[in-house]
Parts: sequence; C-alpha cells; structure tokens
Amino acid sequence: MIHQPATNGPTRLDTSEEKPAPAGRLRSRARNVSPETKAGFGFFIRIFALLAALITLWILATPLMAYPDEPAHTIKAAAVARGQFFPALGESYGNGIHVQVPSYIANVDSQRCFAFIIGKPAGCAPDIPLDDSYTTIGVTSAGLYNPFYYWFVGLPSLFMSGAPAIFAMRIVSGLMSAAFYAAGFTALSRLRHPKWPMVAAAVATTPMVFFLATGVNPNSLEVAASMAAFCGLVSVLENSRQLHLARPGILAVGISAATLANTRNVSLVWLLCGAIVACLFFRGADIVAIFRNRLLLVVAGLSAIGVALGVMWNFVMLAAPPSAGEAPAGISNTVEGLRPSNAFVTMLDRSFDFVNQYIGVAGWLDAPVPQAVLMFWNMLLIALLLMVFLMRPARLQLGFWVAIGMLAVVPALVQAALITTSGFIWQGRYSLPLFAIAVISAGLALRFRNFKSNLISRRLTKILLWAGCVAHLYGFVYILRRYVVGIPDFANWLVMFTKPDWQPPLSWEVLTILFAAALVFAASRLYRFLYPGMHFLPDRVNRALRWAARRPSSSVPVKVSSPVK
Repeated sequence: MIHQPATNGPTRLDTSEEKPAPAGRLRSRARNVSPETKAGFGFFIRIFALLAALITLWILATPLMAYPDEPAHTIKAAAVARGQFFPALGESYGNGIHVQVPSYIANVDSQRCFAFIIGKPAGCAPDIPLDDSYTTIGVTSAGLYNPFYYWFVGLPSLFMSGAPAIFAMRIVSGLMSAAFYAAGFTALSRLRHPKWPMVAAAVATTPMVFFLATGVNPNSLEVAASMAAFCGLVSVLENSRQLHLARPGILAVGISAATLANTRNVSLVWLLCGAIVACLFFRGADIVAIFRNRLLLVVAGLSAIGVALGVMWNFVMLAAPPSAGEAPAGISNTVEGLRPSNAFVTMLDRSFDFVNQYIGVAGWLDAPVPQAVLMFWNMLLIALLLMVFLMRPARLQLGFWVAIGMLAVVPALVQAALITTSGFIWQGRYSLPLFAIAVISAGLALRFRNFKSNLISRRLTKILLWAGCVAHLYGFVYILRRYVVGIPDFANWLVMFTKPDWQPPLSWEVLTILFAAALVFAASRLYRFLYPGMHFLPDRVNRALRWAARRPSSSVPVKVSSPVK
C-alpha cells in the first residue's frame, strides 16, 4: 500500500525517537538510518513493484522487434555481455559493426516482417529455435553506443536462449526504467506539498512511457533517469535546510546523473535542462545551501566520476570507425540542400506534431493509440496549462514556461545540428525527457495551490482516475489488436476472439485482464495518496476484498470427532 506522507512535510520525530544527524554529517551505521529515509525506501519499493508489473505486461504484449531499432540494440546487448565493448578496425563496413553473437540473436531482424504495415499482424514472424545458439556474425548500427546499459540487458542471453532470452533482456531493461521512475515519484512524495506534483507526474506517465519501456533500447532508461534526476533535485532544493529529509532525492540525482552520462550522447543535455528548470522554482540561497552538505558532496563526487567516464567514452568513439547505417524506410527523412537554420525553423513549426508521440505511437511509428486516448490526454495537458496561468505570484510560473520553451527549442537545435549528416530524424520519443520535465513543472507551479478534499473534488478525482484507467486500457488493447489481427480499414474486433493470427505469452485476453487489474490498483493507491483514509473502490468491493484476504487464514480445517455409538 502507498500511504500519504504528511502534507506539511515528512513526519517529525518524537522526543523519544532517535533524532537525525545534522545536515552535513554522514551516519556511520545502518541502524541509525532515519525514519524518514526508511519511509522513503518503503514508498519506493511499492511504486517500483507497481510500475514493474505494468511495464512487464506491456513487454509481454509487444511482439519481439516491434520496437524502433530493437534488432540493432538487441545484437549490441548480446555482444557487450560477451565482452565486446570496443569496435575494432575491420569490424565495420559503414553499415554497422560486426560482432560475434548467438545465431538467434544475429537473425532477430527477421522478426519485424510486420513493421510499417499496420494491417499485417505479427503472426508472420518465424519461430526462434531454442537450440539456434551457435556463434555467428551479427551486424548492429548501435556499435558505438556506451556499453553501460547493454551489459546489464545482455546478461540473460548468457544463460538463456531463443525467445525467452530476448523477453528476459526486455524485462531487465524495463525493470531498470521502473526503478528510476519509482525514484522520481519517491522524491516528489518528500515535498512539503506533494499532491499537485504527484498528479502531474501521473499525467506525464502516458501510454508511450510504458511502451518505451518494452523494448531493448536505452531510450526508456534515458527518459526515466531524466525524470528521476529532475524530481530528485527538486526534493533536495526544497529541503536545502534539512537535507537529512531529502536523502532519497540526493541518491536519485547522483545515480541518475551518472546513468544519463552513460546512455546516449544527448542525455547530458536533458540533465542540464532539468537542473535549470528545477533551480528556477527556488531561491538562490536554497541552491547555495545544498553544497554545504557532506553527503551531497560525496554523492556528487561519485556521480562526477560516472559522468566523466561517459564523456570520455563519447570522445573516444569520435575516432572509431562508422557504424550507423541508413534509417529504415518510413523513419528517415533526408532533405538535400536544407540549411541548419531552415531545419531549426521547421522543427519549431512541427512542435505540436510531436504531441501525439508523447502520448502514444507504438511500434515502428505505425501503431498510434486511438483518437479517444489522445483526446483524453490532451484534455489533461490543457487543464494543467490553464491552471498554471491562474497561479499568483507570476514568479511561480517561471520554471514551467522555461520548461515549455526548452521542449520546443532544444530539440530544434539538436536537429539543426544533425540535418546535414542525418536528415530529419527527430521523433517525439527523443523529446520525452523534456516533456516529462515540463508536465511535472506544471505540478510544481501548482504545489502551493490548495488541494481540496470536499465531496465534489473527490468525485471529480474518481471520474478522472477511472477515465485514465479506461484510456490506458483502451490504448493497450488497441495496440494488441494491431499485432493480433492487424488494423485494416474495417472493424475486426471480433476476429481477435475467433481467429487471432498472433498470440502473446499467456494470450492477449489474460494480459488485458491483468493490465486492467493493475491499473485499478494503481488508481486506488494514487487516490489514497491524495485523500488519506478514503477509498477509491465502492464500499461493497472493499468489503469483499477484505473478506477474500482474510478467508485463507480463517479456513483452518477443523477436526470433527466421530459420533458416539
């Protein structure tokens, strides 16, 4: 269960409890960890378990290689797990790095026979034999990427084979993302006024966030770590005078910064943007105060080592042989003779075109969620925007508007720098770190606004939470339909039951039921966080659940003595 922290900050210790050490001192023994830190860790574990369940269900529901560039990243992960960190001379022919991997990994590209053809289900993909594990040559366009993420993800391929190994690699990747998302939510829960920021973070958790965590690709880890770093820094700045209350945030910032430096080249740009936006919500004195804490300085020093290693890798790879081939048809958009200035303005023109990809466009950009789902999230985003407009003083809005500006300008600058070598390659998923920062910034701008708990407010919250569950579930089932029977020009929902062309593990029906149950549980925990002591589900359902929970323990067999003859 997720419990609501005290509205005015973490609960203070009674005189009978052990007082935390002053900010700036490290605890020498684990038994001296403060109750606030323990509470934050418990909150993290509950959020992590919930997010891990939702992401795992999305992983099982998504066919292998139904994720942009997943074949290249899967081959890279298997190679790195086998010690092939650095590309050597003679291993690249301009269209990819050649590595030694098991045959079933080298041939994963054959699994995406349905890519870009929305009416074609995933049943065309050939089976992956479990015994197809002899070593052969695989080609990956991700050969120059930092090996940090790939080493963890590739480990299951060392002791597993076939499709189970690839699903296990996906799950490892998804759990990494779930951990960072959970760290971000935990950091927000430590704010003195956490409700509006938590609501905004829930809005930022779109179906696209879950889909991005399904495949072997560092993109999801990049988004999750950016969110965790931003939320952690906000928590640290708000508790700058009592940093013993913000230890989860300090750890989140340190680990996330080192992770971002070792994912993709542009990741440190998202870290810088998040740091600027976070600082705009606080005074200069708060920023200066955090550098007087010894724990923060130690974590910052260790994080700096990780950042330095990531930067060093990028510089070393500048001299490596080329490894990136041409982008697949449908994604590449090269325009000859286009100047960087024209590309910059064009990207600004397309700023709103990427909103749908922030909400949900699965597959190889060929499986958008239904319009109803897009409409629901657009409504939530516009509502947050209008509420920020009403905040006074206007200084509370500054961080939000800077974040919105960065969401439009920074991707345009990056694309302009790449236009002469790569063409128009930008996709909405690349900007998701900035999108998450902007949406959560809206909640931070609203954090001092009274969060009403009267009957009308509670009913409205229930309506929105139920609508959110339906929107998530509708998007989930619609994407399943894309792969189970395809999406032709006519309705074919009944065919999913009568003649499915492809079935995910456990079947799409079971996955849908489990996903619906997980969504309702998540909504009930969020409602409990916003309104402590209140129940999201009807009283009859709550009583039935409590009865079902007590029944196993009370159903002890009773020995009946035989009647006396």
